[in-house]
Amino acid sequence: MMRNRILFVIMAVSAALLSLTGCRKPTASYGNLQGRVTTLSTGEPLYGVSVVYGDSAVYTDLDGAYLYADLPDGLQGVWFRMDGYYEVMRQVNIPAGGTTECNVSLDLVLSGWAAGAGDSGYGTILRTTDAGRSWVRQGSTAMVPDVRLTDVCAVSDQVCWIGGEADTSARRSVLLKTEDGGTTWVNQGSSLGGLPPVSISAVVAMDGDTAWAVSSDTCVVLKTVNGGSSWSICRESASVQSYSAITTMDGKSIWCCGSGLSGGVVVDYSPDGGNTWSEFNVPAAYELQQPTDICAVPGPVVYIAGTNTMGVLVSRDGGSSWTQTVSSDVDLLSLDLYGESYGWACGAGGRLYLSTDGFSTSRNLSPVPAYSDGVITSVSFLRDGKRGALSVVSSTGATGAVYFTEDGGDVWNESSLPFEFSIESVDFVGGAN
Repeated sequence: MMRNRILFVIMAVSAALLSLTGCRKPTASYGNLQGRVTTLSTGEPLYGVSVVYGDSAVYTDLDGAYLYADLPDGLQGVWFRMDGYYEVMRQVNIPAGGTTECNVSLDLVLSGWAAGAGDSGYGTILRTTDAGRSWVRQGSTAMVPDVRLTDVCAVSDQVCWIGGEADTSARRSVLLKTEDGGTTWVNQGSSLGGLPPVSISAVVAMDGDTAWAVSSDTCVVLKTVNGGSSWSICRESASVQSYSAITTMDGKSIWCCGSGLSGGVVVDYSPDGGNTWSEFNVPAAYELQQPTDICAVPGPVVYIAGTNTMGVLVSRDGGSSWTQTVSSDVDLLSLDLYGESYGWACGAGGRLYLSTDGFSTSRNLSPVPAYSDGVITSVSFLRDGKRGALSVVSSTGATGAVYFTEDGGDVWNESSLPFEFSIESVDFVGGAN
């Protein structure tokens, strides 16, 4: 899926925390803010929450604790932010020469979207607000073209981007966006940099303004910085025949993968949001194998899934070398990651692989026996690493279902859907798209 969009602003946290956790006496006209951030539902500590004042931030440690030194005294506004959780703002009174405490609990966002093939005259869009237990259909023939929708990127409980195959009847591309939780959807396909209609294979975004998209029938990477009013080409590769997936950790480091003109797999990387790019060949992939999804965690450690027994390949040195880390005899179509250890990969034959050690080892769950001859097209988890959903289609691709889990993937139950839709992609807010 490649929604991969994991927000790990935790890089260099350990070094920063070492400088913050020691005793530090504030100077006159300045004071300190300290406290602890936990989850609202369970009270567990949250690691890596950004505590933001102005343009600066500190981050919580493994116990959820933070210390923000030398804030101006008086009444100040401080934000607490973490991907996949509702952000919180607190007004705190900073004492001159002293320290005040502010403990905060963040509430997990339970919203997500799923998208798939056209049904009843328009592409399928489903939304959940209860972590995948139940879904309702959104859109209409007036808002959503009658095409196969291929990828979902859920940014918040209000903002979501969806890409789809080209709308040949209207002669335009399909890049849908909602800013009101799905009440209305707007197709931005006419603003794609003067390109003829292309099929969008993947879209990723960190907010409602900046997003990137790749196409299955071109060699370009598209970018918008104005909410989709206009899209420009930020990458045009001479080595790629078609792109299949794109992901970002932080809105700056962009990874995408595609099929090379001469066969094999190509991975592109931008360290600056798409301004400059580096290209990596993947010799661990064979000529007839094609990449289907890509995910990354800090390091950077990069994973790609693919077809024709590719399984899951990993690069632990930023794309320079690749090895197979999950072996599979079926096509794998979607990846999702939670933290740096937990990962899921799914695909044909009803396969779902779960790893708790960064895909060094994995086990096949086969979670939906009713679709053992079908395809699990997509998997996504909330930011608690426990609740998630997968989409599965029948062997014919005509019908399908969505299943949800609340224990990290060991037990799955069928979700409540208004109809047996054929779903291609599912994504929760804050997940790895």
